[in-house]
Amino acid sequence: MAQLTSQQANELANNYLIMAKTVGDYWYQNFDSLPKPESQKIQDLHLEVLKYANDFFTLSANLVMDDVQLSLSSIGEVTNQMKSTYNTLKDFGKAINIAAAVVTLGESILNKNPKDFASSLGTLFNTLQS
Repeated sequence: MAQLTSQQANELANNYLIMAKTVGDYWYQNFDSLPKPESQKIQDLHLEVLKYANDFFTLSANLVMDDVQLSLSSIGEVTNQMKSTYNTLKDFGKAINIAAAVVTLGESILNKNPKDFASSLGTLFNTLQS
């Protein structure tokens, strides 16, 4: 199986949470009519599905941290490029575009939007290169 992304692990976690709720609801709705061994088995399985949901959320958080480390490295590279070239720009439009790309990048980070983050980091990098 291929390596999961943070977003995929989060989606799995949410799906497992829904499935756990479904199993728990079934157990609760049928509690009075379930024989004790079946009731115990459903309760145990419910808790196991919840555990997997929690594990997937933990995996998602760990993958985000891996992504953050790589992203911080990329931001460091862009920062060094900007620091060495920005003050020498003669094109005011390019200076404005770079500054706007930096603002957009910051916004995507604070909004915790990985898709926008990747896009805005790419835009900033491309703007610096042009």
